[in-house]
Amino acid sequence: MKKSKIYFQEQQRQGVLGWLILIFVISIFVIAAIKQIGFDKQFDDQPKSDLGLIVTAVVVSLSIVLLLVFSKLQTYINAQGIYIRYLPFQFKYKFIDWNTIEKVYLRRYNPITEFGGWGIRRSLRGTAYIMKGRVGLQIVLMNRKKILLGTQEPEYMKNILTKLGKIM
Repeated sequence: MKKSKIYFQEQQRQGVLGWLILIFVISIFVIAAIKQIGFDKQFDDQPKSDLGLIVTAVVVSLSIVLLLVFSKLQTYINAQGIYIRYLPFQFKYKFIDWNTIEKVYLRRYNPITEFGGWGIRRSLRGTAYIMKGRVGLQIVLMNRKKILLGTQEPEYMKNILTKLGKIM
């Protein structure tokens, strides 16, 4: 990232939905373990050993916990452009130079119906960086490609972009 005054900075972390998914996944494994170990009934058509089921439950649950703990969407806006990084999937910042942007505007979106969920998503509507929420910065590039950047601070972002002369 270029050394320049940062006008807007945001770091988003996973919200309640991610933790609810974790609870759901753990619940499935607990039910499977109780059914298989406690009642001596196979959980599915291709049962694992008791130890295999426990190891799988622990590995999957810890993987989801680590993903939730380390997931972070970082956004920086300065005089040169917009910087985006979605950890742990993207280690280098994606830089979008203001000179390559045709227009930007804030808009409401539906992560499920428009992009198929959260994260770094690619669809016919463009690329989206979504951690949570339903408001984002729509970036239209000169080459007509679109990027949607989710934000939890839309009013603050709008004020900064207005001051920079990027939103009229």
